[in-house]
Amino acid sequence: MNIITPISLLLLGMIAIGCNTDPKTGTKDQDPNEKDTRPNIIWLVAEDVSPRFAFYGDSLAHTPHLNDIANKGIVYENAFTVSGVCAPSRSSMITGMYPTSIGTQHMRQKAGVINIPGFPKYNAVPPASVKAFPELLRQQGYWTASYRKLDYQFGEPFTIWDEVSDYPSWRDRSDTDKERPFFIYHTFEITHEINIWPDSTKTRFFEEFNIKRKKLAPDVTKRPPFDPANSTDPETVAVPPFLPDTPIGRSHIARLYDNISRMDVQIGRILKELEEDGLLENTIIMFMSDHGDCLPRSKRWIYDSGIKAPLVIYYPEKYLPKGVEQPSRDQALYSFVDLPPTVLELAGTPVPDWVQGKSIVSELAERPREYVFAARDRMDNRYDIRRAVRDQKYKFIKNYTPEVPYSQEITFLDQMPLMAEIHRLEASGQLNRAQSYWLKGPKPARELYDLEKDPFELENLAALPEYQSDIARMEGALVNWQETYGDLKDVPETEQAERMWPKSVQPQTGQVRITVSNDSIRLSSLTEGASIGYQKNGDTRWHPYTRPLPANAVQELNTKAVRYGYSESDITVYPQDR
Repeated sequence: MNIITPISLLLLGMIAIGCNTDPKTGTKDQDPNEKDTRPNIIWLVAEDVSPRFAFYGDSLAHTPHLNDIANKGIVYENAFTVSGVCAPSRSSMITGMYPTSIGTQHMRQKAGVINIPGFPKYNAVPPASVKAFPELLRQQGYWTASYRKLDYQFGEPFTIWDEVSDYPSWRDRSDTDKERPFFIYHTFEITHEINIWPDSTKTRFFEEFNIKRKKLAPDVTKRPPFDPANSTDPETVAVPPFLPDTPIGRSHIARLYDNISRMDVQIGRILKELEEDGLLENTIIMFMSDHGDCLPRSKRWIYDSGIKAPLVIYYPEKYLPKGVEQPSRDQALYSFVDLPPTVLELAGTPVPDWVQGKSIVSELAERPREYVFAARDRMDNRYDIRRAVRDQKYKFIKNYTPEVPYSQEITFLDQMPLMAEIHRLEASGQLNRAQSYWLKGPKPARELYDLEKDPFELENLAALPEYQSDIARMEGALVNWQETYGDLKDVPETEQAERMWPKSVQPQTGQVRITVSNDSIRLSSLTEGASIGYQKNGDTRWHPYTRPLPANAVQELNTKAVRYGYSESDITVYPQDR
């Protein structure tokens, strides 16, 4: 349900000043005589990082630039991803849909860095109506750009972004695009799991698994520089109780803090360029991570160590939603599935009815969430099915495959020296219960944790009589969530893959059909849900098609289409004798 709020009315009114709206499509034309007053929006997305920042009470990493954003903006203290791993999480962050409802829940569904034989290789095919929100922004006149790591599980549809690069920037816009507002999605791979490994481990891994370094991210092949004076002393780090307190573990955690400090240097450059170009007061800045920490029993898990993430939003004064104060702190519950509708609303773009998330600035401001939800399914080469529901006090987890051990031998994770040490210490009986229970199986069918008393989720209360009413309440909330949005937990992945790619063959999007009538050129595709793009009169960029084109303005036209999860169509040209 979409709600019209004061911020919605304000932004829609601002758009109306500078744009005319097509009543059939909702697409807006920029009036060349009026300035587009919609905000620019930038996402700064760390990888694999829990709230390890001064504005969350942890000042080991040197992050003056992020501190400045937080000190001016809103710090969200209870923000959660829907998965403890990147690809399923990123699919929700780009669509506003739960991965378990659209088939993007397994990690990873296409080939990754390591070849994993014996599992289906396919793109998810979401429902036909589902689109990435930057594509919707493009349709409304925004210029969009992303870092090259897309990782949505449904392919890389060409209609989502104007630009994809290692260093996306508004400065790359053409002269004709410079008056358009922009949305930019930065990803910082320096904080990724692979970068808490020592460089010697990374080198050995690249050689042993025959990794082609040219395809790796710049932050993976070479750590970005930072001031060595800001390095973290391993003796100062706090080791979570579920990990052994050893020099190797401390070195990994210290390296994580140093990587965060390196990322802050990169973010500082972006902020400096915004300031140089006079854009700081026209740009909403959102900082987040794609999920929690990259440590063992964090990444890939649905405990808070894997799904609790930083979230900070800074609004220039003229875009501050009514009733919102900054600087401030927000303790309500938020899911990252809420980010797409929030951005769409801030951009004055209609939020489609199919979006499952709820806008932070409207619907959740009026009716805060009582629960957030998360899921774990296949992780690389191991299957497990777990679902979590969390409120302000408790976490309830239902294990649908309790016979499967908590921790499994995942090839990529086992490259980490800390994980190898954990296995060695476990085999020699040197781990205590908190450090070893999650290595063994089977696990209980149900888990309940009191997060106020037990923030690391170590004491399962599910068997105690005094907690049965809370379990019943939260399990009921989980069932309601599954029935409301759908959950593919009962569909084996081989069957899911067959539905989406019959006989393991990727479907191809149908070619674009070009129809000319009433001095207009209309484009369509026989493939339901296909997004259509076009190049007009020698232009090299693919524009999103949203309504008929005036025939008298078109001398030559290239068109193609793509449905998410499918391969692109062949190109159709106009006129056909070209």
